[in-house]
Amino acid sequence: MKPTSPEGNQASRRRRRLAGAAVGALVFAEIVRLLALWRQTGTYPRYWAARAAEPLAPNALRVVAFGDSAAMGIGARRPAECLVARIGEYLAERTGRPVHLTNFSTGGGRVATVLEQLHRADLANADAVIVVAGSADAIARVPLGQFRANVRELVERVPADRTILSDVPLQRGSKPYQQALAEVADGAKVAHADFARAFRTARRFDVFAADFTHVNSLGYQIWFSAFRPHLDVLVARLSR
Repeated sequence: MKPTSPEGNQASRRRRRLAGAAVGALVFAEIVRLLALWRQTGTYPRYWAARAAEPLAPNALRVVAFGDSAAMGIGARRPAECLVARIGEYLAERTGRPVHLTNFSTGGGRVATVLEQLHRADLANADAVIVVAGSADAIARVPLGQFRANVRELVERVPADRTILSDVPLQRGSKPYQQALAEVADGAKVAHADFARAFRTARRFDVFAADFTHVNSLGYQIWFSAFRPHLDVLVARLSR
């Protein structure tokens, strides 16, 4: 076996140092991204509180949202790039009217959490009601019968012709929850945005935030596309 020359050993050590530095840089970058994501859990609720406190402009559309951290927009670079904000912007563009957004979402919110939040909104005068919940139910393995009952109560308490639910995001164990949500919503004639179709059509894999649980700004853009057909129906109704 030919012995390694001093020059070869030095080159090998240099390559190891470079590889170690590259790995260290990647780890550091991921830590920074995770810290930024963690900070969003404090800053994004303040953003939504400020939006809710804005004066109601004349002829403004009233949009209220409920749900979990995805409804809050965790994972997006800025709150304005999240799902609920995109919905508000789209309605403003399509109708030419200002939009007042009130977002009651909370991290880890389940459908049962939404039921507790509903009394805080003036649903009778809301022009659009957006609900993004179900993911936390699937993660917590809420008994399917209880989940179905909660969704049924939800659709009974919201205005059916002005409400859009999100389907349950694609994740382990979500299929029976999605089936229950779709069956109850369809039975009550409440629209629900097709999460699975939107993401499978997009065929993108760069849609996750640093925690690989939430989506990033691109992911929210794709998620929004699932809402758009139902928003167009709503716009047509508002234009009558």
